[in-house]
Amino acid sequence: MKIWLNDRICDSQEIEMDSDGWPVGSGVFETIRTENGEVFELARHMRRAANAARKFEIKLPSEDQIRVSIAVLLAEEPHQLGRLRLLFSKGWFVAVHQSYVEIVEPAKLTVIDESRLIDPIAFKTFPYSHRTGLLQLAQRDGFDEIICVNELGEITEGAVSNFLFRIDGKWITTPLSAGVLPGVQRAIVIERCGVIVQSLTRNDMERVESAIVISSLKIGLAVASIDNRELVIDAQCLSFIEQIRAQTHSHSVG
Repeated sequence: MKIWLNDRICDSQEIEMDSDGWPVGSGVFETIRTENGEVFELARHMRRAANAARKFEIKLPSEDQIRVSIAVLLAEEPHQLGRLRLLFSKGWFVAVHQSYVEIVEPAKLTVIDESRLIDPIAFKTFPYSHRTGLLQLAQRDGFDEIICVNELGEITEGAVSNFLFRIDGKWITTPLSAGVLPGVQRAIVIERCGVIVQSLTRNDMERVESAIVISSLKIGLAVASIDNRELVIDAQCLSFIEQIRAQTHSHSVG
């Protein structure tokens, strides 16, 4: 596999990296969806990466340099549908582009009430093992994602996703103050799709009529159930997912 390392294309064997595209080390990162050589919402991802880099005193390459690296990498490692990961540390900049398989089956969610297991994050940092470990915990029990609850009993987010909940006909997502990552897709649905920001508790999950999993890769995915309670996937839900997709923009970096 070819990757971008600092200022050039090289083989992934030149640095220590696992099969999922994570290099050994620590830093900040962004995971971005690509389709047919176009990159989704790159400017938003770069703004978030810049905020995280300032927090951890990491110097980023210029946006022009990053755009050139992405264009070269996508030409070397083309995928009709891809997962682009940009990783920044104090010693290097790595970009990895791998194939991504679209998830089409509605998600089964479970609520995890043990707040001690939850590590709220304000920035996308790696190693990311804690969050992927939470996802594996859900999958072990037959679920696709978890809904995390903080020590105050407030709904936060998932292991690797944010959520939209339809309650009394309104689409709601939970506030950053609950311990929610400022996700790119979350910002899009608030700004462009009219989603309401509102605090929700564990008890509110019983009032959820429909739900949608959102992330930069999934864009929007219907939810089949929460803790085995079946939710409604009706025309309104599916139409709203299509609206989210239409409002999530892709651009060429070439």
